[in-house]
Amino acid sequence: MHKIILIVLSLFATSSFATELAGIYQSQGAVANQDAQERVRVSPDILRQVLLKVVGDRAVLDAANLTPILSDVDPLIQQSQYLRLPETADALTPSNQLALLLSFNESALNLALTNNGLPIWSKSRPDVLIWLVIDDGQTRRVLAADDESTLYTSTLEHAATRRGLPILLPIMDLQDQSQISPDALWSGVVAPIEQASQRYGAKIILLSRVTVLTNDVVHISWQSIINGASEQWQSEGDMTTTLQAGLDEFTDKLARELTQVVTSQAQNELSALEINNVRDYADYSRTMAYLANLQYVSDLQMVTLEDDKLAVTMQIKGDKSVFTRTLAIDHMMEEESGDGTADVMHYRLLP
Repeated sequence: MHKIILIVLSLFATSSFATELAGIYQSQGAVANQDAQERVRVSPDILRQVLLKVVGDRAVLDAANLTPILSDVDPLIQQSQYLRLPETADALTPSNQLALLLSFNESALNLALTNNGLPIWSKSRPDVLIWLVIDDGQTRRVLAADDESTLYTSTLEHAATRRGLPILLPIMDLQDQSQISPDALWSGVVAPIEQASQRYGAKIILLSRVTVLTNDVVHISWQSIINGASEQWQSEGDMTTTLQAGLDEFTDKLARELTQVVTSQAQNELSALEINNVRDYADYSRTMAYLANLQYVSDLQMVTLEDDKLAVTMQIKGDKSVFTRTLAIDHMMEEESGDGTADVMHYRLLP
């Protein structure tokens, strides 16, 4: 469970609240042996797992004809290796199970997706802070980042990894406990939850209220809070399936906001951007790196850098609103009112 903890600890050492995830273009699957025939059998299933992370929306994948991609997997493979899987805590994975790990070529796979009319979710993805409150009928408690003993934590980690979603859990130290209680979280009132979440910097908050019905069955009320806007949904069943289902639905919704279908023939729009509060080379470097890594941005060029203001031009492919929504959620910079200059977007770099 160390991945979630490391994300939380590193949060206080960086000013960027979007995470460029490693491993988006790789996945693994169990195999019976290392024969070529077995590799051919499992490779499409492994690629399908990667497509879920890259595209982001299950409905889009379900509606698409994936045969042109899944029927010719080998040209997309960049690296392969066999490994032994450790036994899982729930003993669902046998000890020493052989698995095939495939890494796919990012450019080749993105091109295949574009040619088949599918969207691509950038590797730079917004951190999601999850407040998970468990009500067992006697007490309510909040799942903390260092709570490694619970199946809730491992299930969240597995579900988030499967969907390519960077998540944070609160530390629940004295500062967290003094700012918000389990009962206050359970109420779902947005303002105090946003206030308690400020220290983590994440623009996306996911509240999960778990009611334990029996030893095997839970009901979960979900609530997302994004830039003050709130949305709710429900899931119920065994804990693992229910937690996975709720996180799946949330990830689908988020991917729809941050992706779009762009054909290879789509025209790039030349856009100008002015960013205030770029005070030194470190600010300049992280700003340029962030913009360059956005999925629909190309040909990024610096125009000027003076008086703490960076002016750049870039090509934005497709709908510019996807670009602006991404900036609003990532919390790297915030929009400012302009100086009247036409066709120039104005932002301020956040510290």
